[in-house]
Amino acid sequence: MTADILREKFLVFFKAKKHKIVESDSLVPKDDPTVLFTPAGMNQFKKEFMGFDAGFKRAATAQRCLRTDDLEKVGKTSSHHTFFEMLGNFSFGDYFKEEAIAWAWEFLTRELHIDQGKLWVSVYQDDEEAYDIWKDKVGVPEKKIVKLGDKDNFWPAEAKAKGPNGPCGPCSEIFYDFGPNAGCGEKVCDPSCSCGRFVEIWNLVFTQFNRKADSSLEPLPNKNIDTGMGLERLAAVMQGKQNNFETELFQPIIKEIQRCIEIEVGPGEARKLLYAVSDHLRAVVFSIYDGIIPSNEGRGYIVRKIIRKSLLHLRSLGISKPFLNTLVGQLAQIMHLPYPDLKERQEDIAQVILNEEKNFIRALDSSSDLFKDKFSALSREQDAEKAGRIAFQLYDTYGIPLDLTKVWLNERGIQFSQGVFDQELLEQMTRSRLQSSMKGDVFDARGLGLNLKDTKFSGYNNDSIKAGIIEIIDSSKKNKALAQISVGMKAAIILDETPFYAESGGQVGDTGELVNGENVFKVLDTQKIGNVFLHIGEVNCGSFKKGDKVTAQINVARRANIAKNHTATHILQAALREVLGSHVQQQGSLVEEERFRFDFTHFKRLSNEEISRVEEVANSWVAKNQAVDCKEMAFKEAKKAGALAFFEEKYGESVRVVAIGDISKELCGGTHLDNLGKIGLIKIISESSVASGIRRIEGVTAGFAEQFIKDERQKAVEESERRNKLKELKEQEKKRSAEINNSLQDALPRIIGNAAEIKGIKFICSLETGLDMNALRTLADKLKENLNNGVVVLGSQDIQQKRAYLVIAITRNLLSRGLDAGALIHQVAPLIGGSGGGRQDFAQAGGTKPESFTLAIDKLRAIIKDSL
Repeated sequence: MTADILREKFLVFFKAKKHKIVESDSLVPKDDPTVLFTPAGMNQFKKEFMGFDAGFKRAATAQRCLRTDDLEKVGKTSSHHTFFEMLGNFSFGDYFKEEAIAWAWEFLTRELHIDQGKLWVSVYQDDEEAYDIWKDKVGVPEKKIVKLGDKDNFWPAEAKAKGPNGPCGPCSEIFYDFGPNAGCGEKVCDPSCSCGRFVEIWNLVFTQFNRKADSSLEPLPNKNIDTGMGLERLAAVMQGKQNNFETELFQPIIKEIQRCIEIEVGPGEARKLLYAVSDHLRAVVFSIYDGIIPSNEGRGYIVRKIIRKSLLHLRSLGISKPFLNTLVGQLAQIMHLPYPDLKERQEDIAQVILNEEKNFIRALDSSSDLFKDKFSALSREQDAEKAGRIAFQLYDTYGIPLDLTKVWLNERGIQFSQGVFDQELLEQMTRSRLQSSMKGDVFDARGLGLNLKDTKFSGYNNDSIKAGIIEIIDSSKKNKALAQISVGMKAAIILDETPFYAESGGQVGDTGELVNGENVFKVLDTQKIGNVFLHIGEVNCGSFKKGDKVTAQINVARRANIAKNHTATHILQAALREVLGSHVQQQGSLVEEERFRFDFTHFKRLSNEEISRVEEVANSWVAKNQAVDCKEMAFKEAKKAGALAFFEEKYGESVRVVAIGDISKELCGGTHLDNLGKIGLIKIISESSVASGIRRIEGVTAGFAEQFIKDERQKAVEESERRNKLKELKEQEKKRSAEINNSLQDALPRIIGNAAEIKGIKFICSLETGLDMNALRTLADKLKENLNNGVVVLGSQDIQQKRAYLVIAITRNLLSRGLDAGALIHQVAPLIGGSGGGRQDFAQAGGTKPESFTLAIDKLRAIIKDSL
């Protein structure tokens, strides 16, 4: 029985049990800071588990998940994966243990016809209720019911002793027995043994307690069910395979790799590498599918790490060129039933992987240069601990294998500490495990303790409405209700109905006022928790209390500008797809009053021509003044109609579709114009890189675009004027230099004619007026050209500014006789109130005593005379 059939059977079975079938959530958890990736089916239902009414009490999913805490085990065991699908059924205060256990058993034994004799179960050691249900109502023999402790059969594991606080409870697991020949062979062997004979296929979690800060457990008023069954493990069991990698979910990928390698793959290390690559491909592809682009931080770092690990495995198998990207098509074919759009996006995803492969292979090929740079200091002074830390940095940041580093270090006799490397690796694994698993309280219950009804949003068609205050919350303590607020107090007011748009989907929240007679509450921002809208601000006048009736009035002009920018992002995406290709997909956005920002997939910088073309296409559509049509429809109907969806948004069964003629069709809950003409003008003001494969455009519309263009033109005028002035100054400087050069040339005969002799050498000395240091140097060079044997001493002074300049130049033939311009300048510079330096044949000095030049010249003359 294939995985596709099993997935479908599971969902159909629980639909018949009155469960709502919910689409798989993204691998990027929305509004959940406790995890990097979606690790389980229950994550998207956290609010429902805490009592939030989503309109259903039962749900079932086939959730795509990603976990990295067992990354090093992948491929080495039969059932560890990074990416996997989790089949789950959930109850939010509805049914409990008896139904959950009975239905799990029914699905496995009656729907899938698994031999009951092959199934064992485990229960928590103190959960007599579950034990009795299995024994007395389901009829599982006592010898096949195993009692286990906090580590194995309580969720979260060991939560009673170690936390976290929040909902928790015992669990019961169902195991498949592959038989005595499959494991350790011991007579006493049960699911508590890790020999491989027993594989856990389904975990039923009974969330019945709340762990408090003092470690005590109190019963929950509403008990919940959270189950999870790995599709890959179930498929292996149903296909009679002890190893998940031998199923149709992995085999086509593995066979394609085998086809391209030259070595024979037996049951040993090479096969483990094949398994690992086939797993990692799934993790990488679905991460990129969900908008996670490889980078150096957060989720992107994990994806980059998995890609690099795959490439090292492929190198070990004899494939040293980019190859992983070529397997994307195989995976798209395998997963075409649950993810038909993966095939449409396979080329874009493959391109992202190819870029990563090229970069990493380039780094590996140039590793010798990297080693020289990083270990340069250690070649002169040994430091084994530092070498260990650098080796880990190369492994962690660049993906350079430790073995490669150790060979290079050994060849150069550089000592290396394996212990330091191992410690750094352990700390990194701990950090990674903390990031990819739950932290803090199990559920983030912000705002839910108030048990508030959803706020009715009527802002698509209304700027102002009458509404009632149903709660006032202290802004600094979001779950503390206030009886009344007065002038100057800050708070968040919750209304039964509102025209204020709460920040979401990249669009900022509305501002405005809540008015009750003379009482005015200034709304500075609008946020939401679930579907409860928070009007955040302060009292400007009077006071407010729960139950007051108010007029809720948004800032209409601000909303209109935001709408222009939001509609512009839809037009921009359509123009980008028109100019660059259909691979362009939104990766994020920010829509504000004065500007917008739009992130999208593309693999290189946009040229000036492409930016101009995108602007041209977008504004040509604006000029057509087409109507913007917004309407509600079923999610599946919208997708079938070709509406684009943003990867980070979570959509319900009913969605809002914003359509602009045949130009654009997107799922969007934001506020928009009713026709394109109101945008006026779209102007792109910048284009940049956000991460590998993601570009960012910032832009403005309407009056802000016109002002930007006006400002840019003014800047261009000012820049032109500045350049003209610089050009004029340069021409004046050039003219002055020419005049000075001519005057210097004219001065040569006069200066040379006044030369004296000291012991047979020419001593040229002159005090010039109005020359700076550059002119003195030039004059000294010209005089030296007319001397074969002599010393040139030139000075210039500015009495008013109290500046003195002095240069000394000596012909080369006198250097061997002990004359040194640098030494001479050091001896006389103090006389002119300064200091100086230079070469043996030329030196210069500056000072603040121009009146002392005569003393300096006399001293020079005496020193030269004594030196010859």
